Amino acid sequence: MPSPLVVTIGISGPSCSGKTTLALLLKKLLNKVVVINQDEFFKSDDQIPVDEKTGLANWDSPGAVDFKSLNRAISNARRDPYSFLQKKDKPLQNNHHGSDLLSLKDFSDLTTELDTLKDIIFVIVEGFLLFCDEEVCDNLDNKFFVRASKQVLKTRRESRKGYVTLQGYWVDPPGYFDRIVWPQYILWNDHLLHDKTRDPSIQVLDTDDTSSKDITNAAIETLYQKYKVH
Repeated sequence: MPSPLVVTIGISGPSCSGKTTLALLLKKLLNKVVVINQDEFFKSDDQIPVDEKTGLANWDSPGAVDFKSLNRAISNARRDPYSFLQKKDKPLQNNHHGSDLLSLKDFSDLTTELDTLKDIIFVIVEGFLLFCDEEVCDNLDNKFFVRASKQVLKTRRESRKGYVTLQGYWVDPPGYFDRIVWPQYILWNDHLLHDKTRDPSIQVLDTDDTSSKDITNAAIETLYQKYKVH
């Protein structure tokens, strides 16, 4: 029996862009899926860098994430996907629940595409700093960058209650988006924001005016075109 094809998918983008919704919808649609969440690889609360200008904990910088452990997990899932498939995934934090509003029936027009992809094991890696680490980026066969405008991201972020951390619970202090989240996003993702500097293998999906269903359709179509003959 031939070994199954194992394909990695990286879904990145700023906080509240819709990347988690896309990851959850792909998990719902694709037949064999392992999900790895970057948020599971945050360092402990006492190791999070402190922003020099504001004195606030900077959860939005690469220094807050253990990328070596994240990349090791991706490689392990690629090498032995069945051990990951047998585990129960930790639920992705998704305060917008966009994925809950759509069912398999909403994607009935993708029957051909999904049937073609059903024997592939997909390892979906989701996180807002994935494309900032070279080793992680090199370990991803497909890359989707999900983005939205500053005002849309700010509105979504400030509607969130908070985040579970390794040692407790984090709630954004007032002004955290403008002082930390947005500046850090621009700083660490500048190479992704311009056509001339962005890796052409990274597909951009804009959620300002595009529905969750449509960006999911676009991602599935990309996978279908790439793997329909394998």
